[in-house]
Order: sequence, then structure tokens, then C-alpha cells
Amino acid sequence: MKISLFRSFVAASYRSLIPNFFENLALMVKSGIPLNEALEVLAAETRSAGFKKILQRIKRQVEGGTSFADALEETRYIFGDLAVNIIQAGEVNGTLEDNIRYIADLLQRQKELKEKLQTALIYPEIVLTLAFVIGGGIAIFILPRLIPLFTSLNVKLPLMTRVLLAISNFLQQNGSLVVVGIAIFVAIALFLVRLKPVKLFVHSLSLRLPLIGGIFMDYQLALFSQVFGALFRSGLTIQASLEATTKAVTNLRYRQVLEKAHKRLIAGVPLSVILDKYPHFFPQQTIALLAVGEKSGKLGESFDYLASFYDREVDTATKRLPTVMEPVLLFIIALIVLFVALAIIMPIYEITSSLTLRK
Repeated sequence: MKISLFRSFVAASYRSLIPNFFENLALMVKSGIPLNEALEVLAAETRSAGFKKILQRIKRQVEGGTSFADALEETRYIFGDLAVNIIQAGEVNGTLEDNIRYIADLLQRQKELKEKLQTALIYPEIVLTLAFVIGGGIAIFILPRLIPLFTSLNVKLPLMTRVLLAISNFLQQNGSLVVVGIAIFVAIALFLVRLKPVKLFVHSLSLRLPLIGGIFMDYQLALFSQVFGALFRSGLTIQASLEATTKAVTNLRYRQVLEKAHKRLIAGVPLSVILDKYPHFFPQQTIALLAVGEKSGKLGESFDYLASFYDREVDTATKRLPTVMEPVLLFIIALIVLFVALAIIMPIYEITSSLTLRK
């Protein structure tokens, strides 16, 4: 367990270096530079001392007669199953140069796809966070100054004001406990999300969320198409490509579907027929295109088209998301502002009314 956690930490620290490594390696190998010399140059240029040692070790093994795939095997957890499998297929089929390019293109497309999704989610996160911070600031710093005024005039406060004052008093008196409670809650939530049943529920729910559920689904379809297409074009069999792709998708519900599909694929059932049984995960247009690719013997081209199509779909949806969510976010913010404003204004109105009646 400790080794697994350590490897996960190491892999995460080097993850940002891997796409550039394969991009530069593909360029150098294509230029005619021998693999061992290319590895030596890349090891000298990297700023990471740890990654430099890894590349130097791989270079020594390659010079000693070890295949590139076998040299990467010891650090598969860093370079990834996909890269090792594609390189292994390239060495077997004599297409190592092309396969390194496949890896570079695949990792770059995955990086861009992930960045698009993250960018789309930043806007609502920032807006909602600011709304609650501002609301909390009013409750903690502004309302307490009004409490003496409200209480001194013996006016019955509206329910809305009493609720807001109760929240304000609680935050003032138990601020440190609230911070600790939030930290504990986040820690427990992060732990629970790592459990497979909880993670499966969260992943299933994410695909059904309004506004963004479709984006998550298109993201998985783009990832599935990109990875499968790259593996299949690199020389892997359709069974091996699907098995590796199953490990590459990030949503557990899609991973379950692909695991079932792989078992039926081994039994000889066509891929399009298998995926047709899961219309909630694979749209009919995807199934139809895969069926055409299987019949014509151009399955790789079908996956290339699907990868480009779903990449565009994610790009379009992520660009449209802020515009679609803006009215929803504005409505939520307006409710918060309205609640705070009424909670402050209503007792002031009651006070002025009572003073007018006294006169």
C-alpha cells in the first residue's frame, strides 16, 4: 500500500513532463537521431533531477540491448500503460517511430481536452465561491454591528432577520470550530470518494447532471475514441486496444461498460453490436459509424473521425457553458443578495414604522 501511494505521488510529480518528453522524442527520432542519443539529449535538457535519472537508466538499458518497451516497463506507472503498450506494438511491427508520434499526439490531445473541461468548470466555481464569501462577510462583519440597534428598540424582528442573526452569532462564537468542521468534512469526503462504491455513484451522477452532464459524457467518448484509435493504429489488436482503453477512461461507469464489452468481444461479437446494447453511454451515431468502419475494414479511420467529432463537441460545449450557466448563477446570487437585503431592511422598516406610530 505504501509503495502504491509512493508510486502514485511520483507519477503525479512527473505527469506534466511526459507529454513534452514524447513530443521531443518523436521529433528527434523522426529527424534520424538514434533512440539512445535522443534519450541522452532529453536527459541532459530536463530540469527534474529525478526524471533525469530515469531517462539515463532507460538509455543505459537500451544501449545494453534491452528493448525500449522493456526499459520503460520498470517505470510503467510513470509513463503510463498506453505509452508502454503502443511502444511495444511499434517494436513488434517495426513502426516505433510512428508509434512514438501516436503517443505524443494522443497525450497532447488528452491534455487539451482535460484543460477545456477544467476551464469550463472554473467560472461557476469562482462565482459561487465569491457569492458565499461575500454573504459570509456580511453575516460576520456587518450584521453584528446592527444587532445592538435592533435589540435596543424592542422591535420584534422578522423570521428572516432572526435566522440571519442566528447564523451570524454562531459564526462569530464558533468560527474556529466551523473551520475545523469544514476541514474534517472535506477530508472525510475525499476519503469516501476514493472508495469504489461511492466513486461509482459520483461518476454515475456526474453523467446525469443538468447543463454539465452532457459535457462529461462527450469527454469520456472523446477519450475513448482518441485512445482506442491511437492503440488500434499502432498495431494492437482490437481486443488488446479495447482492454487498454478500458483502463484509460476516467469514468467508472464507462469503465464497467467497456469491461463487459471486452468479454463479449473476445467471444467474437462485433464491437458495434456490443456497444449498441448501451445506448445511454454510446449514441446511435457512434454505433453506426463503428459498424461502417468494421464492415469496410477502416475501423481506425472511424475512431479518428469520432475523436475529432467529440473533441469539437467538448470544445463547443465548454465555450457555451458560461453563457448557459450565467442566468442560473445570477439567479442564485440574486437570491442570496435579496435574502440578506430583506433581512436588514425589514427590521429597519419595522423600527421606522413603530417610531412613526409613537409620534
